[in-house]
Amino acid sequence: MFTRLQVRNFRALDDLTVERMSRINLVTGRNNSGKTTLLEAVFLLSSGGNAQVALNTSAVRGADLAAAPAVAETFWKPMFTALDMNKTVEIAGQHHSLGSLSLNVALERSGTVELPFEEPSGAPMPEHAGATGLLFTFKNGSAPRIQGRMRLTPGGIQMESPNSRPPFLSMLLSSRTGNHHDDAMRLGQLRTRKQGSLVVNALKAVEPRLKSVEDNTASGSPMIWGDIGLPELVPLPVMGEGMTRIARLILAISAAPNGVVLIDEIENGLHHSVLGKVWQSIEAAAEQFNTQVVASTHSFECVEAAYRSLDKGGFLVHRLEEAHGRIDCVSYEPDEIEAAVSHSLEVR
Repeated sequence: MFTRLQVRNFRALDDLTVERMSRINLVTGRNNSGKTTLLEAVFLLSSGGNAQVALNTSAVRGADLAAAPAVAETFWKPMFTALDMNKTVEIAGQHHSLGSLSLNVALERSGTVELPFEEPSGAPMPEHAGATGLLFTFKNGSAPRIQGRMRLTPGGIQMESPNSRPPFLSMLLSSRTGNHHDDAMRLGQLRTRKQGSLVVNALKAVEPRLKSVEDNTASGSPMIWGDIGLPELVPLPVMGEGMTRIARLILAISAAPNGVVLIDEIENGLHHSVLGKVWQSIEAAAEQFNTQVVASTHSFECVEAAYRSLDKGGFLVHRLEEAHGRIDCVSYEPDEIEAAVSHSLEVR
């Protein structure tokens, strides 16, 4: 688990430090305060220098970088504070067992210029002339540094990923994306270990009639189906967005043992009345798989439900707020959360 985090020159985060982190961390703040950016920073740091992760973080925001290579640099620029690609993105964290971890992302230029044969003589240079790219440099303490690269070429995006494995498993869940096939595969793995009851118990917060869940291919592709006492099983998506959301959260935690799961807008699709039970299920899964959870929210009800439902020793709220032209982090200890909740103070 991360115990401390520092982010510099990444999107809106000019110089942000989270001094203390716990097993479950809830990130709050106004729109454009950097909540999603903080999740992306942890995800990038957890990648161990794998450049392809940068594409995944763009996808979280709905940007299809691979589909528009000619303008890919316009997606890279927002990675840098004030769109200044002469700066270096610096993400550093202290991990409870791995020690100091750091990732730098910097612009890399090549002296080689690639020109397509069909380009007419005298035509202007393509925008990617000079093979502008990004260099990802990962360090774990005194171990040798690991590097990955992402470059633009006339044919698209060229990746050079390190051969090493990431330091630990990490998953980033967006409120916009999801895959029923992946959900079913993870459930199958969980049921193989006879741990499927974790998902069933969590889903009962929304559907008390639920008896069991299965990874079934009756629809032609793997999908989760549930038994709610009807003559046939029912596809989980048919039961509602909340059921799919809860299952996806628990399954992600189970698929990242000893790692970290990052959840954007965790309350999406969930009614406030079930948030307490959902938090309890998340806490149980996180403890069972030794997984750290970092989630963002806009909802005061979500913060209140977390406070009233979770172990006070393993839960922190981090509020991102702008002060003096930069975004800072204020972390709330359990007694401070209690005072805010009891007086309905703004902690979002």
